[in-house]
Amino acid sequence: MSKSNIPQKGSKQWIKNEKIIAKHPGLRAARDIKEGLKPGSALSTGVNDEQYKEGYDKIEWNTDKPKPKFKVRINGVLQNPDET
Repeated sequence: MSKSNIPQKGSKQWIKNEKIIAKHPGLRAARDIKEGLKPGSALSTGVNDEQYKEGYDKIEWNTDKPKPKFKVRINGVLQNPDET
């Protein structure tokens, strides 16, 4: 393939090619190698070292918050006024 046949980035043909590459793992690996990346390199959350694991244990995931109470009004009339 000569340089003149390579579609410009953002063109319709380039977008079509990218969609095909995204669906095929072999083509993705070939593109990654061409761009200087390791084959199969994808997004990573980072390194799981000891400092990360210590901080991860300190996260409070669930907080017991009281359920908010909403006053529902329809045409200015409070619905269920005895629940307030």
